Amino acid sequence: MAYQVIARKWRPQAFSEVVFQDHVSKTIQNSIKQGRTSHAYLFSGPRGVGKTTMARILAKALNCVHGPTPEPCGVCENCIEIKQGNSFDVIEIDGASNNGVDNIRELRENVNFAPAKSKYKIYIIDEVHMVTTQAFNALLKTLEEPPPHIVFIFATTEIHKIPDTILSRCQKYFFKKIPIEIVVNHLSAIVKKEGYNISANALYPVARIADGSMRDAQSLLEQVISFSGLSTGDSTEISEQDALAILGVVPTESYIRLFNYIQASDRKGIIGEVDRIVATGIDIFRYSSGLVDSIRSLRLLRNGIDLQGLLGLSPDEIDGLKSSSAGFGDEELSRIFKLAADLVKNLRFSGNDRVYLEMALLDIAAVIDTPSIADIIKRLEEGGAAEQNGQQAESPISSQLKSGPLRTPVPESSPGKKTEFNEAWDEMLRDMASKQNTLHKVLRAAVAVIDSGTVTVSFPSDIDASGYIKTLDAGAIALIEKNLSSKMGSGIKVAVKGGAAVKPPAKKAEPEIYGNDQDAEGENPPVPDAEMIRSPEKEDYDVESQAVKKLQDAFYGQIIKKGE
Repeated sequence: MAYQVIARKWRPQAFSEVVFQDHVSKTIQNSIKQGRTSHAYLFSGPRGVGKTTMARILAKALNCVHGPTPEPCGVCENCIEIKQGNSFDVIEIDGASNNGVDNIRELRENVNFAPAKSKYKIYIIDEVHMVTTQAFNALLKTLEEPPPHIVFIFATTEIHKIPDTILSRCQKYFFKKIPIEIVVNHLSAIVKKEGYNISANALYPVARIADGSMRDAQSLLEQVISFSGLSTGDSTEISEQDALAILGVVPTESYIRLFNYIQASDRKGIIGEVDRIVATGIDIFRYSSGLVDSIRSLRLLRNGIDLQGLLGLSPDEIDGLKSSSAGFGDEELSRIFKLAADLVKNLRFSGNDRVYLEMALLDIAAVIDTPSIADIIKRLEEGGAAEQNGQQAESPISSQLKSGPLRTPVPESSPGKKTEFNEAWDEMLRDMASKQNTLHKVLRAAVAVIDSGTVTVSFPSDIDASGYIKTLDAGAIALIEKNLSSKMGSGIKVAVKGGAAVKPPAKKAEPEIYGNDQDAEGENPPVPDAEMIRSPEKEDYDVESQAVKKLQDAFYGQIIKKGE
């Protein structure tokens, strides 16, 4: 007997054997049980998922000597002839090569003849969407009012190309792509029955390339077996590497190595991985498409989605990618996915695939090196300002302020009180650096002493402090008192030494223009008499988010506008 390929040898012969199309087989079986068979069926769906196979099984169910029956016997003369494809009453037509008006006219003439020895004359028209519009029109009348012994079964991968007038006269059934896990399980059962020793991990790349088509998966399996040179019952195992080699599939380990290089900012390692890809002869477009799929898997795993059937990966591959996903943030994965997707688009029109791949991978590495603002805020909130030796680490802006001629407040007798007031005063100055720039400059030149809840603010005798004292009006003092009281947890009063608090001049203030500070030399120029500070308003007392404050410190930032 001539050798039969796996796809033909293991073609389903009963409704129950059709993989993952139970919604179709059960509906058809129930309609046969109830005597509600139709004169026209339309099976649509991707290639290789069982449309033509289901049509042949339906033909056997209708023409079996025990039929119509939901379970054809498979051993009667009619069933065997249908299986072998030589039944006079089951006519299979290729719609691609018999798509003209003349072909349909011939069919219309033949439908009037009764079946030779079966109950029904059944026409199975594959790829029916290839039939021309004129030919469809010629078929309409026959399809609407066929003879009682005629059944049409149409199969197509492109249902949208079939006229609505045809669709409305058929019972429509939609076939689904077969999930990778189910394909792997079915291939594993075939391999076991055939007596081959194949690693379970070797079947996953076969199923992924098949892309939901059982027929394609079986053809690829045949190819892998032929490549290995093994015979039935051979104890040598066909490994995953064997399958990858013959199918030209990129191993997931390559992507995992690439992700590790990206996390480590190892540009040399990234380009080295590209070298290995090119040296093994892997198509760069296919590699880039796999990169997109791998980044998708990383993000799904990063978000706690590890459904093996959804990802189409072996358990070992999932474990490797899950380990890599821990080193990426969700927003980073979103950004690098867009770069990888753009790479695939560009490769369709490029003349140098390797250059595009290298540049895209370096761009991806740059994304990891320059985290987004959201990532920075998150890291700061999670401990960017970590405590060192029991004390909070000093921010860059705080260090910059303290390096200038900031006057340290004179301590009270209690060391604890001194420390508390020093911290509160420094924090107040940091707050004012971005929101009350003028008041901040004045207080930097001041000496502050706390005694019994009253802070006395004075200025060194070697400077002309008249401008400073005028700036410390009632509104400014109220703002200082509010700020210090909030930070120290008790009521604080502020007094200005060297003159009473005075109201600002009535004349219109000139615009305040600041050049470069000259404080590096220890000189604080007096504030002009015309300079004013506005009275405190509500927004002055808003407590800023700690993350925002840390972000300001980290980048020497300044809030220029607040949202309403």
